[in-house]
Formats: sequence, C-alpha cells, structure tokens
Amino acid sequence: MSTASAKVERASQQVAPGLEALARFGYASKGVVYGTVGVLALNLALGSGGTTTDSRGALLRLQDLPGGSVVLWLLVVGLVSYALWQLLRAILDPEHQGTQGKGLVKRTGYLISGGVYLTLAVFSARLAAQGSAPRDQNSEAQAASQVLQLPGGQLLLGLAGVALLAVAANELHSAYGAKFMKRMALTDRGAQYQGTLKRIGQVGVAARGLILSIVGIFLLVAAWRDQASIVIGTSEAMGWLREQTAGQFLLGAVALGTLCYGVWCIIQALYRRIKVLG
Repeated sequence: MSTASAKVERASQQVAPGLEALARFGYASKGVVYGTVGVLALNLALGSGGTTTDSRGALLRLQDLPGGSVVLWLLVVGLVSYALWQLLRAILDPEHQGTQGKGLVKRTGYLISGGVYLTLAVFSARLAAQGSAPRDQNSEAQAASQVLQLPGGQLLLGLAGVALLAVAANELHSAYGAKFMKRMALTDRGAQYQGTLKRIGQVGVAARGLILSIVGIFLLVAAWRDQASIVIGTSEAMGWLREQTAGQFLLGAVALGTLCYGVWCIIQALYRRIKVLG
C-alpha cells in the first residue's frame, strides 16, 4: 500500500465513528418526524383532535411545543445527518449495492432521499430561526404541473408513478418477509425483544408502503388524465382513506402504522448495522 493510500485509509477510519454517530442521530430524527405525523393522524381517527399532515406539517406542530425551537434545531442537525448518510450510501456505496440495474436503482433512491431530507432540514432551520417558513399547499400538485408542461410530461409523470409503486411494492414485500431484520445487529438486551421489534418494523414499513401505493396510483391517474391537481401527498392520502367506507378505522390503522414506522426508525438508530467504509 502506498503512503498516500495508507493516509486515506487512516483518515477514513478516524472519521467513520463520527459519521456512524451522525447516521444514527439521523435515523432518530427521522423517527421523531414520522412519529409526530402518526400521532396527529391517530388523534384525528380517535376523535381527539389531531389532523392529517406530512413531514413539514409535523415540524410546524413541533414548533408549538415548549422548547420547540430547540427541538427544531436538533432536528436540523439530525435531518442533515440523515441526508448526508443517504448521499454517502448513494455515492460511495459502502453497502456494496453495485453498479448493476438493481443496485443503481437503490443508489438513485438514496440520492433522491438525501435531497428530500436536506430540503426538509432547510425548512426546519427557517422555522427555528424565523418562526415561520414558506410552505406551499399541495406542493406535490404544483410540482406535477411543472412536469406536465415539459415535453413528454405525461410520460415522465407516469414513470414517476410507476417508480413510486415499485418502491411501495418493495416496502410491502420487505414488511411481509421482515427482510429488514438482516440489517439489524441486536445486542443481548435487544435480542430479548426481537419478536416485538420485528412486528413494529413490519407494521411500520407496511403502512409506509400503503401510503406510497396510494400516492403512486394518484400519480398515474394524474398522468393519464393530464391533470396535475389529482396528485396528492401523504396528508391527502390519509385524508382520502378517511373518506372511504370505515374511513376512521382505515385512518387509525395507517396512523398507528406510521407511528410504528417512526418508532422503527428510532430502533434502527439503536441497532442498525451502519457500514460507513466500503
């Protein structure tokens, strides 16, 4: 090994523990956001107030808590950390997803996820610093409108819907077989509750897959009809469930699942195998 390579190797080993700690804090922060979304929706389903909302709406509600600004600044750090972890997974490929089709799709997903959470961190920072932040209502429909104005916009929007349904199907498949457990490294204490932790993960990941499925279907319909206003996000998907037969039950089930997903993110912060170095 050359001197330069040895220095790079030593530097990588030195920063790896810090990056792992940031990644774990990122998972915990993501869990707080999803948990808040789930609690608000569950309260609505139980008739105890609450509302259906998305990640930005959850941050707005957290701002109203005592010490809300401190919470938001901590989430800024956590969300940036999670975004950084996703970008590392996409670019450096420490988990060896590879450059074949399936691996590239996963790494592209990590890249998009990193961008999404970085944007959410900026929103949280503005909210903490200024007390307010610009938040467009139904921003998904606005983004879809811009896509539809592009050449081949309907096709692009349809492909986005197909991609989202593919992600949703993968989530549901992962939930059914509890495939995510292979990424966990439970301690002796955690191993005592392995069955419970697995169920929490299954319920949470399945709920996320269901919401993504609904959003993806609405995307396809919007593309077919060339009508951006049809596109919905997480909040609207939960609202749509509430309007169906047995809607309160459906909303309650998905809300509980979303809360479980938030808890599952925190469990990952504690026990997930995080490989920073390839």
